[in-house]
Amino acid sequence: MRKELYLPILLVSTICIVGCGKKTPDLEAASNATDIPAVTKEVETEITAEPTVNPTEDAEESVANISDVYPTATGITDIAMGISEDMCTFKVPLNYVLAGGSYGEDGKEKTIAGLNSATTTVEDALAAGSFSTGEHLAFFTMTSLDDDTMLTASLGTSDLMAWDDYKTTYPDAKEIGDENVPALIYHVEGVSGNSLAIAIHVNEDVTLQIVYEGEESVGEDQLAQDLYDLVTVL
Repeated sequence: MRKELYLPILLVSTICIVGCGKKTPDLEAASNATDIPAVTKEVETEITAEPTVNPTEDAEESVANISDVYPTATGITDIAMGISEDMCTFKVPLNYVLAGGSYGEDGKEKTIAGLNSATTTVEDALAAGSFSTGEHLAFFTMTSLDDDTMLTASLGTSDLMAWDDYKTTYPDAKEIGDENVPALIYHVEGVSGNSLAIAIHVNEDVTLQIVYEGEESVGEDQLAQDLYDLVTVL
């Protein structure tokens, strides 16, 4: 079951990588990336609220080491993520390509119009209104046009993988965060090999998993903390 979500994200990331002139990932390797849970839970709540997008010059200041994660970022903005409602915000660079989607009422993944291009940056998508379609961004892959940085983020529900299941699946995971928003650091097999991942406990039913691939300019613990600081749980 855990293959289902990661594969669509990897397929999205493949589009981004090809568009950026990077090497197309090995799909056989992608098929072995079983560590990100799928989300097939049926969404019963009617989607009416638009995702919150708050471009601000102060967004970068809230993450002291933003360049550790986004070394070539020219600006930072907050985008909302959720399944049937906004659940958290995520800081992303304006000049990175972002491709993502939502989950339909049948629980299946679907792309969001304007967020399925190999070259459209976050700034372009904002200008086009692609974050204001009324659909909740549940997963995305983001790549840099200037380096090899790639980040995937996905929301998963507890009926497929509960928070305690993460601890069981990754027994060597390190705990970070606090009692209100705990998180775990561990590794998964990504497109480029063994990759750093963190899981953030959004609520009792939802976990956000982030996988980071790229050159690590700081230690693993610091990078994981920087990734954690990108997210604000609502």
